[in-house]
Amino acid sequence: MKLTIYDLDGTLLARATYTPFLLFAARRLAPWRLPLAPVWVLLMAAHKAGLIGRTALKHAGMRLLVGHPSPRRLDAVAAKFAGSRIPDLQPGARAALERDRREGRTVVIATAAYGFYARHIALELAVEHLVASEWQAHGAGQPNCYGPEKLARVERWLAEQEHAPVSLRFYSDSLADAPLLDRADEAFFVTRNPRKAARALARGWQVADFSR
Repeated sequence: MKLTIYDLDGTLLARATYTPFLLFAARRLAPWRLPLAPVWVLLMAAHKAGLIGRTALKHAGMRLLVGHPSPRRLDAVAAKFAGSRIPDLQPGARAALERDRREGRTVVIATAAYGFYARHIALELAVEHLVASEWQAHGAGQPNCYGPEKLARVERWLAEQEHAPVSLRFYSDSLADAPLLDRADEAFFVTRNPRKAARALARGWQVADFSR
């Protein structure tokens, strides 16, 4: 199996998806929650200051701006949101996906985004396989699919496959994905920033510009 894995936010898509999803969902599911958006900004600032972890941050955002809609309503909103994100697909990402398909590669999206909407984005892009964070409406949130946790989840996904990959290609724009980039046979760091590109090359990764 020849395998290509893509990060989602900032790699396939030009922009992040989580805050846009929260606002998109709040407008459609509970408009009265929109005035709480400044609280979400404060929570993000607290995360950057190291006062709240990434998993807890995302869980809090859902509780604050989305609440606990029924699975059917949440899925319907997630599908509409996914359709609104496809114009953000980067030109270079589209070309890379087309190359993967010509080469007969299996394509996977591995993302910290919640699976309930990332799954619909994957479907819009005709990508069959997804490794993502999972939303739990009650109780402690599962670890965010980020950094070493993303590598661990990808390894578990690989272990479940009938055929082991003979080559693994991975694209990401985030240094947090260094564990998976180092694991890949072909590692591509997606950036237009010369300083980040130099850091990536120093680590033995290739550089890809998906903006064109």
